[in-house]
Formats: sequence, C-alpha cells, structure tokens
Amino acid sequence: MPETGELIGALLIGIAGGTAGGLLGIGGGTVFVPGLVLLLGIEQHTAQGISLVVIIPTALSATYANVRAGNVDGRVAAWVTPVALVFAVIAAQLAASIDGDTLSRIFGAVVLYVGARTLYGSWRSRRAGAETPA
Repeated sequence: MPETGELIGALLIGIAGGTAGGLLGIGGGTVFVPGLVLLLGIEQHTAQGISLVVIIPTALSATYANVRAGNVDGRVAAWVTPVALVFAVIAAQLAASIDGDTLSRIFGAVVLYVGARTLYGSWRSRRAGAETPA
C-alpha cells in the first residue's frame, strides 16, 4: 500500500493529466511524466512507461468524445497512425538506450519548445485579429 503522500500525489497527477489530456489533447504525458518524476521521485524511463500506460484509457475516452463531437478527420488519422506507430516503436527503443538524465533534458527541452511555440502562435493570432478592422 502506498504512503498517504504518494497516494495524494498520484491522485493529483491523475487529475491534472486526465484534465490536460481531455481538455487540451496533449495526451497528459506532458503532465504525467514531470509529475511522476518531480512529485513521486520516479526515474525518467519508468515515468515515461507509466505515462504511456495511463494515456491509453485517457486517450480512448477523449477520442470517443471527439469522434462523437465530429472533431476527428478519419482520413488524416488513417495516414498519420501507421507512421506514428512505427516511429513510436523506434523512439521507445532509442529512449531505452539513453541515460535518464539526458532523457529528462530532452523531454524538458521539447516541452519548453512546444510551449513557447504555442504561446507565440497564440499571441500572433490574437495580435493579427486585433489589427483587423471590425
């Protein structure tokens, strides 16, 4: 049985990751992995493995909701899925060969880059919308 602090941490990670996955479509991994590493002290490789297992049911439930809402282009998904599957296997094997500290740095750099690009794109779009006369 986990300690109370671990249980509370795991519950908070689950709430945050599930919410982020469903609301933002990020799969929760950007929340699960740092949460598992920083809050529960789990090693990077193990955190990534746990995150991928947890993402399966969260992704399935969010996918169901998005299909029902008409937010899935099946044609695009049919092209992207097989390529993503092949490269996920290759990348998982590569990740297993990288030490945990390096893997953590790569993960952090990717999250920071994606976050910065998302914020910049949102800022540009908002600014362009404000410049358009009504």
